[in-house]
Amino acid sequence: MEGQLDTPVAFIVFRRPDKTAQVFERIRSARPRQLFLIADGPRAGNAEEAHDCEATRAVLEQIDWPCQVVREYASENLGLKHRLPTGLDRVFAEVDRAIILEDDCLPHPSFFPYCDELLERYADDERIVHIAGSQLLHSPPAGASYHFTRYVHIWGWGTWRRAWRLYDVELSAWHDMPERMRQAWLQRLFDQEDERRYWRYVWNNSREIDNWDAQWSYVPLVRDRLAINPNRNMVSNVGFGSDATNALQDPYGIADRPLEGIEFPLSAPARVERDIDADAEASRRLFRRGAAPPPPPPWREPWERFRWGTLRLGGRALDLIPEAVRPKIRHRDRR
Repeated sequence: MEGQLDTPVAFIVFRRPDKTAQVFERIRSARPRQLFLIADGPRAGNAEEAHDCEATRAVLEQIDWPCQVVREYASENLGLKHRLPTGLDRVFAEVDRAIILEDDCLPHPSFFPYCDELLERYADDERIVHIAGSQLLHSPPAGASYHFTRYVHIWGWGTWRRAWRLYDVELSAWHDMPERMRQAWLQRLFDQEDERRYWRYVWNNSREIDNWDAQWSYVPLVRDRLAINPNRNMVSNVGFGSDATNALQDPYGIADRPLEGIEFPLSAPARVERDIDADAEASRRLFRRGAAPPPPPPWREPWERFRWGTLRLGGRALDLIPEAVRPKIRHRDRR
């Protein structure tokens, strides 16, 4: 058992055996003592997808180190919005912390000891809810190994049971607020209207958008908690493309970022407080530029023009459209 990773790893997969094999090889190198394998099922009637799901699960049988394995395989398609949260519910019912990787998130070897160390260091600090492995800024802070932020990056991350208890995929607290209170929160949190519009849209429409991460972002932003981002990149998303479920496009230029790794011993920031400059860059790069979908092509029908026009106005305008015909878009796919 020497040289094994103490922190449990949760690996979420679906239907891409080649990508799964890439990431699984890095997990194998880390040799976690406990491994949770979470797989979504194929959509009904899709024989090709059923074959790909089976091939993907076959990759996960190649465990050749001493390891306690928990398999949480769905027999039917739940969709990422429900498969990942229900899978992590199972994980945190059994362990108090975990490292989470999806099948398109390729980690550097240093990612695992980095998460292991920080999950232990901040285990009892309830201000911290998330430890990210990816570094997406052009100009990350210098002078320490990582910085504190209010934004979560989900391409390789770690958290604790105590933090996951704050997660609600239905975002009930937000939807139960009167509209004037929602607007007051947005005004308090964000200086720029285009960022207010981004979060207004994804939170107001969280029950329609087929994803789970806007609800996790809600935890540090509205509950006044912090995440940790490394100052060197340790996870590269290799899954953008036409075969992806969500990451179909890369409008921000953040796919396939080079793996830099991190040096040990880790150097902590002087204080546990968010880095204002780093958050300002994250805001500009990820949540403000591209907050609106593209304009409709000129050949769209009038009703299509109206639909796209409401999207460009943001979440409040979308609320005016009857629920049955609201566009079912994934916010991460919008340019």
